[in-house]
Amino acid sequence: MAAAGAAPDVAARVSQHLVNSNLVGIDSHGVIRLTDYVSWVQEGKAAPDNRVEILNDQGGTALLDAHFTFGPVAASQAAQMAADKARKLGVGIISVKDATHIGRLGEYVYELASEGLVGFVCCNAQGAGQMVAPWGGKQGRLTTNPLAWGFPSGRAEGPVVMDMSTSAWPEGKVRVKHRRNEKVPLGVLIDADGRDSTDTHDLYGSPGGALLPAGQHKGYALSLMVEFLSGVLSGGGSCHAPAAQFTHVNSFCMMAIGVESIRSLTDVTSDFDAVLAYVKGSLPIQEGGEVLVPYEPESRQYNRILKDGIEVEPATWDSITELAESLGVSVDG
Repeated sequence: MAAAGAAPDVAARVSQHLVNSNLVGIDSHGVIRLTDYVSWVQEGKAAPDNRVEILNDQGGTALLDAHFTFGPVAASQAAQMAADKARKLGVGIISVKDATHIGRLGEYVYELASEGLVGFVCCNAQGAGQMVAPWGGKQGRLTTNPLAWGFPSGRAEGPVVMDMSTSAWPEGKVRVKHRRNEKVPLGVLIDADGRDSTDTHDLYGSPGGALLPAGQHKGYALSLMVEFLSGVLSGGGSCHAPAAQFTHVNSFCMMAIGVESIRSLTDVTSDFDAVLAYVKGSLPIQEGGEVLVPYEPESRQYNRILKDGIEVEPATWDSITELAESLGVSVDG
């Protein structure tokens, strides 16, 4: 990132975000994205430094223009701004347009929840990246439109995070399968004729197919809400006949709720942990199985991967080493 021209603090923040995504097992938002991110700097599609501008600040709310600042930088700044407002006013809602891809949403709400706040974030692709079909349709009209919630907990495992795309799978996860020449399960995508498919080539072909919404009509409805909160509210742009299939730009909505402005944080986390314990106490369907709550798999992955290392598929590693060589950066291993 730095060799391509990114400012040191921007390069460090973006790299940290990518590696952290791999560490919790979300490879779709990890170093597989590095070559794209670097190309944006080289092609002038992303600002090499932080250019976030406050357009409108009304106390509990604010509108920011990121001016194509890298998403992890803009989103971290928006999260901190939301947190500051929540501590002062009880809630902070930040609407942002024209950031680049903000990456793994769960990281931002995890940090907010770690500070004793309830965190929420959702984003869209400002009208491009329409790879998700509306329920009942066979042509892409929406992007994966992810959303995430983070809730503080008193458990040793830390906050609980719900991070999901409103499509059956995030496109990046399908991309990982595509690079590994692996199939996806039924219910993830359809081909150009609207038929169920497990072949990732049907999504990326010409004509291309589409991803399906998560939970059928329910994921479709959630996706529309994300579109409104992200693209419409910020003015960044929403789904329409696109000029390009893919985009590197996101609009997003970041929110923080000050728990202490409502009830004691200790009381809230105690009650929340009691709910988790009760839910996890359900007898598992499978012998030797376990009922999990959101973010438990990621937390366990983090401890394992931190010890064993991040596995990167050959196609991604080759692209990274080729990029490094072109920039005169040595790569060990």
